[in-house]
Amino acid sequence: MITSYKILFMTELLHDFYADEKCPDFSCMPTPATSILLANYKAMFKMVGNKLIVLIKTGSDGKPFIIPDPSDRFTFYMALQQPAFITVSNLGFNDLSGKRFYFTNLHQNKVTEAGKVRLYVTKQILPFDATTNYLPGEMVKQSNVIYEALASSTGSTPPNTANWITRKKNQYASKEDVISFITKQHVFSLQPAVATASISCFGLNTVTGLFDVKVFDQIQHFETPVDQVAADFSSLPDGKYRVELNGAEFFVYLSNEAVYNNVFGVIELYNHLPAGNDFAFVDGTGKVKDQTDILGNTTWLNYTIRFANKVAFWKYIVPKKGVKEFETHPDYSFAGNADPLPSDVFVSNLPIPLYQQPRAFKLTLFNPISSEPPLAANPNINASGMLTKVGADYFCNIYLNY
Repeated sequence: MITSYKILFMTELLHDFYADEKCPDFSCMPTPATSILLANYKAMFKMVGNKLIVLIKTGSDGKPFIIPDPSDRFTFYMALQQPAFITVSNLGFNDLSGKRFYFTNLHQNKVTEAGKVRLYVTKQILPFDATTNYLPGEMVKQSNVIYEALASSTGSTPPNTANWITRKKNQYASKEDVISFITKQHVFSLQPAVATASISCFGLNTVTGLFDVKVFDQIQHFETPVDQVAADFSSLPDGKYRVELNGAEFFVYLSNEAVYNNVFGVIELYNHLPAGNDFAFVDGTGKVKDQTDILGNTTWLNYTIRFANKVAFWKYIVPKKGVKEFETHPDYSFAGNADPLPSDVFVSNLPIPLYQQPRAFKLTLFNPISSEPPLAANPNINASGMLTKVGADYFCNIYLNY
């Protein structure tokens, strides 16, 4: 039998900020348990640019030489390499407070656009709800298109351009994809204080797809009411669980290693999905999906994580007051101070997405320096204090030397 290595699966990281959409801001490493799985199955992983790739040894029939067990899951830690990622991404300053991203092929978030299929491991963006008060940065789906809120509103149906910006059909990592990461000895806060604490923990049921398999159950009694209760989960393997605490329900990712290493997120890919499922590792015949059709086109199992670029008002600060106005732009305008004149500040009429590719906003100066109007500088994403938040709105502070 002829053996070779083929792609078992890959996960690409995309970001709208970058001109080529490829997000190079992370490195991904297997957990210790996954490293053992890879070795046992004659598999290996590589991080190539923005792609996490896992290859497995296969026979001439295209099937894994050693078939992974349905109970297996492959877990990878995401380590953030570029702090500027936070600045350019559609993430609130508080979105990751005490929480981290959790991505998985269990979400079954499949999108087809212009004939291209993407298998997202992020949760689906929820449909627009006319009764919900949406805040800037939140996303909805309307008529199969994704929209991001530019302003707080209730009942303003997309695509109202004053309140929404279109994100096409792309699915994005959002606050719905973050959960609390906790250690195996964890102290929960309770409000109000209680004399009895009931703690239950549930793991994934691979038959139902629900977290309804009870793996931990404990009741604690106290002589006087307490507002904190400690739980010891050291008997449980690392992973995602549903916790019930005195009637409250929430999800956690349980791992000392993930918490102590301050990982940015986890990619967890399960192998119990039926062969032939779009998100399963193998096709209906048990072959890996790294195959070539009769036209010579290669297909493989490719999961996607996409991050949205931040949208913010651009605030130009002009201490020398040498700018008369910004020339007309088809999408945006900039208003200066009404009084006093000339203005020392110009602010965009709408929030503007941050892009790696510079924008061409032309300036009209009181004292022209050339026959061609100069271009206003774009935000310097690495500059201290460039991004500020006022209420629910973000502002990019850009200084012009005119």
